[in-house]
Amino acid sequence: MTAIVTSNFRVLNAENFKEDVADSNTSVYVGIGKSDVWSLTTSDTSDTTPFTPNDHIDDLGEAYQNMIGLQLLGTSDVSHVVPRYTWTSGSSYYAWDSDDESIFDKAFYIITSEFKVYKCIKVGGGASTVQPTQTLTNPTAESDGYTWKYMYTVSVADAEKFLTISYMPVKTVSLDYVSDSAAEAALSEADYAQYLNQKASRDSSTAAGIERIEVTAGGTGYTGAPTVTITGDGTGATATATVSNGSVTAVNVTSKGTDYTISDITFSGGGGSDAAARAVIAPSRGHGVDPTKELGAFFIGLNTQLSGTGNGDLTVGNDFRQVTIVRNPYNYGTTTVSTATTLKALKSATVGSGTITNLQVDELIVGQTSGAQAYIVEIDSGAGKVYYHQNSKTGYTAFNSTEDIQGQTSSTTVTLSALGNPEVQPGSGDIIFLENRDPINRTTTQIEDIKVIIEF
Repeated sequence: MTAIVTSNFRVLNAENFKEDVADSNTSVYVGIGKSDVWSLTTSDTSDTTPFTPNDHIDDLGEAYQNMIGLQLLGTSDVSHVVPRYTWTSGSSYYAWDSDDESIFDKAFYIITSEFKVYKCIKVGGGASTVQPTQTLTNPTAESDGYTWKYMYTVSVADAEKFLTISYMPVKTVSLDYVSDSAAEAALSEADYAQYLNQKASRDSSTAAGIERIEVTAGGTGYTGAPTVTITGDGTGATATATVSNGSVTAVNVTSKGTDYTISDITFSGGGGSDAAARAVIAPSRGHGVDPTKELGAFFIGLNTQLSGTGNGDLTVGNDFRQVTIVRNPYNYGTTTVSTATTLKALKSATVGSGTITNLQVDELIVGQTSGAQAYIVEIDSGAGKVYYHQNSKTGYTAFNSTEDIQGQTSSTTVTLSALGNPEVQPGSGDIIFLENRDPINRTTTQIEDIKVIIEF
């Protein structure tokens, strides 16, 4: 028995994740963590290449222990994205093909210097040399022989958040408005322009028609052009054949028709035999009506900015090496799904006596009674607190709330008076993405722009 997971299913999964972020009953967070270096022992303080994360309980559990803080994602932080193909004069592109199982791995669409996105309907005789600029409803041919269907224009806001060297944003604007005026009132200027284009594409007389016909066998013995007959579940498509040296060399669509999902091409007359061809059919509602599905947007782009301390929950003055996406974590000690904009994920120790300012960020501290070890992530001298995390290098032995701890770099010893818990319950919710990175330093004067691409 054989089976496939269709691209439609993958796009649907991506859309479901996007809707999950927008759902008021669901909380999806970006987490940052791991202030200590990539090494295997506490004695090794030099960074190596980030370790490859593994999809098993131990790695996900440790990622939670490494976590510094989390920031809630909003609807505007998530977008469908697809691989970016920037139009370049002299480059060749692929034409959309309804029978190409690997079409979504090919450059069959482009983004131009004007941030307009086009789908290639027909290729020319070689490389593309004319950048399309039109925003017409129907596919339009350029002088280099390429035919392009205008899809949409990437808005400034979407470009700033989701456009990268490798990926570009794509969206489908809902057509479920009672009127154009209602859509205009509800949508941004850019989205309303896309709404009008999608609507016009859907209502085009050639929507879901036959775009072109590919000759698969030229046949033999033709002395004249045979009659081309198109059958299927649509209506109105017609075509003519071209014959050279006794064979059918091309079939030219004279009317695309509409509403085709299947078709057969047959030849009769002309004195020959055995010619064969297949039709390339437009998407079920027409080109440009559903850009997300048509371009195979089973990738999701996430973008969030970490600015300053994030209500005191996002440590500055240190670095992080892990990025996680966490769905529905709990508030500490409860089964209540967190909804706060930011959450601190670090444990804390209050210093009762000793000079807290002599301790150092990133140094290893050791409990003089318990033998517990941890890395200092943040020092709040005003509150008299040290925030720390443990992992497999340090072990997970708990500190005593009133013991002495000693910094292994500064040699400073202080006495604790209390221990504190994080704002988020470790291990709660689901880590659905984990990425290990080179260190990224956080300061109060900069904004970290975190972009994550997830493939479904």
